[in-house]
Amino acid sequence: MKRFWNLMLAALVIFGAAACNDVDVEVVTPEAGLSFEATIDLGETRTDVVFNEETEKWDTVWSGNETLTVISCWDAYDFKNSAENKNHFVCTDDGVKDFIGKSVTIKLTHDADYNTLHSKMGKAGGHIEATVESFDPAEGISLQVKSAFLRYSSEYEVTLDASAQIFDYDGQPRTTITLPAGEDVWVAIHTASNVTLSYHIGGTLCKEKTLNPEEKKIYNLGELGLPYVVSAKWGIAGAFNGWTAGTPEPMYEVGDMLVAYNLTKLNEGFKFVQDKDWDGAKGSKETGAVVSGEWLYSGDNDIKAADAAAYDVYFAPARSMYCIVAAGSAVPEIPEVQPITWSLAGSFNNWGDTLMTATETANLFVAKGVDLKSGDEIKVKDSKTWDTSYGGGITNLEANKWMKAYFNGANIVVAKSDSYDVYFEYAEGAEYSKLYLVDAEGNYTAATEQTANGTLVPDGGEEPEEVTPGEKSEWALVGAFSGWADKTMLTTTVADVVVLENVALKAAEGFLVRKPSTEWADKYGAGEVNYIKANHYITTAKEGADMCLEADGTYDIYFNISTKALYVMESGEDYAEATEQTINGEEPKQEEPEVTEKVVYLKPNANWKESGARFAAYFWNDGGNVWVSMTAVGDGTYEAHLPEGYDYGCNIIFCRMNPSTTANNWNNKWNQTADLKTPTDGKNLYTVQANTWDKGGGTWSVK
Repeated sequence: MKRFWNLMLAALVIFGAAACNDVDVEVVTPEAGLSFEATIDLGETRTDVVFNEETEKWDTVWSGNETLTVISCWDAYDFKNSAENKNHFVCTDDGVKDFIGKSVTIKLTHDADYNTLHSKMGKAGGHIEATVESFDPAEGISLQVKSAFLRYSSEYEVTLDASAQIFDYDGQPRTTITLPAGEDVWVAIHTASNVTLSYHIGGTLCKEKTLNPEEKKIYNLGELGLPYVVSAKWGIAGAFNGWTAGTPEPMYEVGDMLVAYNLTKLNEGFKFVQDKDWDGAKGSKETGAVVSGEWLYSGDNDIKAADAAAYDVYFAPARSMYCIVAAGSAVPEIPEVQPITWSLAGSFNNWGDTLMTATETANLFVAKGVDLKSGDEIKVKDSKTWDTSYGGGITNLEANKWMKAYFNGANIVVAKSDSYDVYFEYAEGAEYSKLYLVDAEGNYTAATEQTANGTLVPDGGEEPEEVTPGEKSEWALVGAFSGWADKTMLTTTVADVVVLENVALKAAEGFLVRKPSTEWADKYGAGEVNYIKANHYITTAKEGADMCLEADGTYDIYFNISTKALYVMESGEDYAEATEQTINGEEPKQEEPEVTEKVVYLKPNANWKESGARFAAYFWNDGGNVWVSMTAVGDGTYEAHLPEGYDYGCNIIFCRMNPSTTANNWNNKWNQTADLKTPTDGKNLYTVQANTWDKGGGTWSVK
C-alpha cells in the first residue's frame, strides 16, 4: 500500500534516504506488484545469529508477518513476508513498479506513531537498511547492520545513561533509556563516535563502560560487567546498615564473583553475611584498613576501607577472597591459585614448616626421618598459611598406623619416641584425608588403620609409670568459680592424668588449666570447641580462651598433661567413658542478677562502637563476681546498675562484647578497660580514651 509518511517519518527519511535520481534499467516485473528476497549482511558482527546452510538464508532473523519499507523521495511502499516464506517480501500495490530503476532506501518499518517495530530483527536491535541506486527486485536485497546492539537479560529494571544521543528505541533520539526486566532485551545504539554508558539498578550506579558503536557488534551487558542476578546466599552488613544481618546490602552475581556497588562508610567496618545470618559470615585476615585494589583472603576480622569514600566490593566465595575498589573502577583479576605445598608442623619444630615431598603416587606426600618424641603434637598444613591444616579425631597415634585426618582437625599426639616417615594422602573434597606414621624407611602400605586413642609410651619404659593417686600435682584449675585463685589438681592412677573433683561450675563462667609455677606460660583453654557438655572431652589449646560449660553442675575435671585433653565428668563418672566433643555446645542463657539503684555509666569511644558492639560491666569483690549488661541511655552513653552486695568503691571492668552473643563472659568479650574501682566521690561516668582499644585508659566524671 502506498502511503505518505508523517513528519516523524519525514525526518527519518531526510536523515537516511537516498537521493531521488531516476536510472533507466530494463527489468522483468510481475503482473501485480513486486517481490524480492531479503537477506542481511551480518559480516563478522552478528556471530550469534546462525546461518542456515541448508537454505543458505538467515532464517533465524525473520519470523514471518514482518514488514520492510521501500522509500523513494517522499513515497513509500510496504513489503511483507510470511511465516512460510520468511525471506520473501511482497508488495501487491501495482504502483510500486514506479520504483523500478530508482534510488531507494529499504528499512525496517514502524507503525504510524513510530513506536512499534514490525520485525524480529527490529525488535532485536532496530537499525538495518539497504541503499540501492537502481532498484531491481529480481536481484534481491542485502540489508546491512547499521548500528551496534546492546543485549541483556535481567530480573530487574535497568536504566542506561549515555554521553550522547544514541538510543532510538521508541523513535526519539535520547541519552537515557529505562529497560524492563525480562529476557532477551535488545537495543540499537547509533553514533559515529565512542560513547560512555552508565548502568543503574534501583537508582544505584553500577558500572560505566565506553563503547564504540562503529564496530557494529553486540555488547552483552552481562559480559560488560552489569550484574543482573542477586545472590540468594550472600550480602553485606556493616556500620552503614547498623550491622543488621537480616537486611544486608545485596550482592549481584558477575561470573564467579559477587559485587555490591557504590557503598560508603566502609571504613567503619563490614562483613559478608551468609543466609542473612552472622553464622558463617566472612571478614578479613587484616586487622587494619585494607588496601584498595588488591585481592585479599577473608578471615574473622571486620573489613575496613581506608576512608568513607564510595567503593565497589567484590567477593569470590569459592576462593575465600575479596577486593574493594574505588566506585566505578575496574576490578583486578583474581590471582592464580597456587598448588598447595604441604608441610609437617608440630612441637618438634616449634610449629614451623618441615616441607613434605611429593611421591610417585598422586596426592601422596612424605616427610622422612622425622625424630618425634612421646607426646609430641603434629599436624599437616599448607606451608603458606594455617588456614588449611589437617589433624585428627583420635590421639596417641602409634607406629605403623594410619588415621583419618580431618580439615582443621585437632593436633595429633605421637604415642612413642622414634624416627618416623610421616605420609599424608590428600583427598580433595572428601570427608577426610589420611596420615601415616611409619618407622623410618618402612612400608606405608603395610600400615593399618587406628580408630581409637592409642597408648602413650613415655620415654624410659614401655608402660606408664605407676603413681600414687591423690597427691598434689603441678597443675591447677582456675576460674570464676574460685575467684581466679588456683585450685591444685591431684594425681590419679594414670601418670599423665590429673583431676579436681566436685567442682561447682556455672555454665557461663570461664575457667582454665595452668601450671602455677610458670605463671601464665603454661595455660590451656578452649581450642576450636567450647561450651563443653557433661561427660565429654575436648582438646585444649595453649593460650586458648576461657572454657565454659553448657550447663551448671558439680563436676570432676580431668586433664591429660600429654594430650592436653580436658574431661568434664559428672561427679563419680569414669573419664575413660567420655565422648569426644568436636563442635561447640549450646551457649547457655544467662539471667541478669538482682541490682540496686546505684548506677555507673560508660561512654565508649568511636573504636568501641564499631561493628554494633554491645557492652557489659564485670564486678567483683571478696564475695565473688558478677556480670551486668549495659543499656543505652542516649548521648552515646550506657548504664549499668550495681548488683546486690556491691557499693561504690567496688572493682569493675567495662567490656565491649560480641553482639552476636547474649551471654556475658570472657569468651564473648572483644575489648576491656583495665581493672577499675567505682569512685566514691560522685563521679559515676567512665569515658574511654579516644583512639584506644584494650586497657587504653579513660577518665571518671559526674553524669
